[in-house]
Amino acid sequence: MDFPQLDYADVTSGDPARRERFAAELVKSFETFGFASIINHEVPEETIKECFEYSRKFFALPHETKMLSKHPRGIAPRGYSFVGQENLSSLTRADRNMAKYIETKESWDQGAPNDTPNPTNWAATEAIPGFREFMEAMFNTMHDFEERLLSALALGLGLPATHFDRMHTDRVNEFRLLHYPEVKVKDILTPDATQRTRASEHTDFGSLTLLFQDSVGGLEVEAHDQPGTFYPIKAASPAMIINIGDSMQRWTNDRLRSTIHRVSVPAALRKAGEDGSEDAVIPSRYSIVFFGKPNRDVSLYPFPQFMKTGTKYPDITAGEYNHVRVVTTQPQ
Repeated sequence: MDFPQLDYADVTSGDPARRERFAAELVKSFETFGFASIINHEVPEETIKECFEYSRKFFALPHETKMLSKHPRGIAPRGYSFVGQENLSSLTRADRNMAKYIETKESWDQGAPNDTPNPTNWAATEAIPGFREFMEAMFNTMHDFEERLLSALALGLGLPATHFDRMHTDRVNEFRLLHYPEVKVKDILTPDATQRTRASEHTDFGSLTLLFQDSVGGLEVEAHDQPGTFYPIKAASPAMIINIGDSMQRWTNDRLRSTIHRVSVPAALRKAGEDGSEDAVIPSRYSIVFFGKPNRDVSLYPFPQFMKTGTKYPDITAGEYNHVRVVTTQPQ
């Protein structure tokens, strides 16, 4: 899917007209696709490369070492999740008549240092000098840029630039490294009771998601006007991919909708698998994801500006909504 690539230099130029144009284009891209791609953002390319390198080092650790930081039971993803531990198909399986997939991915998750109710277990990362210091700094970098994007989004929606500030003061965001190990194409495309996928169809829960991906491919987005039709997102690092989460959809009463997306077989390899090739292999894929989330006590009830024809959603706090959604993805 070739949605417009927005230039964040329009925001930092000092030209109010360019800033307003960026804000309007951001809203239009979200209204049309639920996603946007941004260049010239404020995360340095060298920092992104370093983050990918730390990611490769972490996932290359022995399984026993990674399990020192095993993700505990609970609603806040923290630490290491092994292949098959998280199941996103639980989020959409019931209403889409989907089979339960085995998801061939592993992840590292961390929260903010001040999120004391949900601490990050760093034990496994002690094997990688500098990992914790870098990742905590990267968390802050991503958080700060998310705040700037929320300001631009507010302007594009006709709201004060500071509208979202008070809803995101607690830094209850989640920062994730993802690794999708090499897998044969036929193992993903063969329909059976134990079908595997890389990441099942799902939406994100928060306000905005910020993502960097490598060039392997496989990230796909469902068309708003064509349910069941998915298009590949080709933008790769250093371009940043951003998308709307469920919280923003509720606040805007569906003006902006969180789009269903998944990670599947890259388009370039799909034909080989469909032709019955036994040897076609999807290479390892890495991505970096920052899930921007509202304070847990913030209401997700639609803003008055978007309720001219009534509301589509009951009142619920961000924390309550997050609990309902996350608990379904974890093993029982």
